[in-house]
Amino acid sequence: MLTPAPTTGVLRRWRAGAVSATVLGLAAGAHVAAGGRLPGPFLFTAVAVVVSAVCLLLAGRRLSWPVLSAVLGGGQLALHEVFDACSGPMATVVTSGHHQTLVLSGTADPMTPSPVMTGAHLLATVLAVVALQHGESLVWSLWAWLRPVVRVLLALVRFVRARVVPAPVPVVPRPRAVVARRVRRRGPPRVPALATTF
Repeated sequence: MLTPAPTTGVLRRWRAGAVSATVLGLAAGAHVAAGGRLPGPFLFTAVAVVVSAVCLLLAGRRLSWPVLSAVLGGGQLALHEVFDACSGPMATVVTSGHHQTLVLSGTADPMTPSPVMTGAHLLATVLAVVALQHGESLVWSLWAWLRPVVRVLLALVRFVRARVVPAPVPVVPRPRAVVARRVRRRGPPRVPALATTF
C-alpha cells in the first residue's frame, strides 16, 4: 500500500479542515470587528458543518491560487450575510426617567466599515491565501518525495519477511520395518488342502 494521495483519506480531511477553519475564522473575526454579532452555538455549528463539507468537496483536487482566493474571499462575504440573517434581533434596554423599555433592534451593522478596516480584512485574506497555498504546495511536494521512499521501504520489508520465514519442519518417514509389521495382507483367507480318500 503506497502513501495515500493528498486528495484522499486523512490528508484530504486535514487540508479541508485548514481551509474551513481559516474561512470561518476570518469571516467571524471580520463580522465581529465590523460591529456585527455571531449567531448562537447551534447555528454557528450548522454553518461550520456546511463550510467544512464544501471545503472537503473542493479538497478532492489540488487547491490552486484562484480556488483558494474565491473560497476565502467569497466565504467571508457569504458568511457575513449568513451571520447577519442568523443572529436574530438584539435586545437593548432604554431608560427614560423611572421607566425602562426593552427595544429589539436588527443586527445590521450600525455603520459602514471604514476603508482602513476593509483594507485590513483584504490584507488578512491575501495573507491567508498565501499561507494556505504554501501549505498546499508543501503537502504535495512531501507526498511526491515520499512515494518512492515508501516503495523502497515496502520492498525492503518484503525481502526481510522472505528471509525471516522459518523453514518448514521436515517430515521424518517411519522406519519400513515398523510400517511392514502393521500392514496385513488382504485377500481370501488361506484354506488348508483337504485330503480326499477313495
